[in-house]
Amino acid sequence: MKPDFTKELAKALKERNNPTDLKPSIVGVVKQLSPVIVSCDEGATLLTENEELLISEWFRFRCNIDSTSALSETVPSDLESAKGVKETHSQSGTPCSMPDAIAYLADAIANINTELLALKCNLAVGDLVSIASLEQTDKFILIDKVL
Repeated sequence: MKPDFTKELAKALKERNNPTDLKPSIVGVVKQLSPVIVSCDEGATLLTENEELLISEWFRFRCNIDSTSALSETVPSDLESAKGVKETHSQSGTPCSMPDAIAYLADAIANINTELLALKCNLAVGDLVSIASLEQTDKFILIDKVL
């Protein structure tokens, strides 16, 4: 008889040296933008920016990436010219694999462009956000917008 994988996994997880101070991530709803006020626990708790709620610097930085579109507006035309690069080995004159590498890189840039556009995540009233509890009592940090 084969052992039940689910039971084996549960047993292994219980035997691990699990941390005892894990804090849950909370999903809240933006109720106000300036200052940011987030409602948690079905409206029972309100967290106010710079009081109980800190906004993660990474969230602010990430949300300002390409806010002017300067990074992403030329990507499609630049990709086509990058894919057109031809290389040959200087000694043998045979074709080089560089064009393939550039094509892969260009495709990766296109994917990053799509992600950059999705990162324009200005908060709006009603948005769901992920909040985490900090070590200090009654202090929380807004981690990210829940999409």
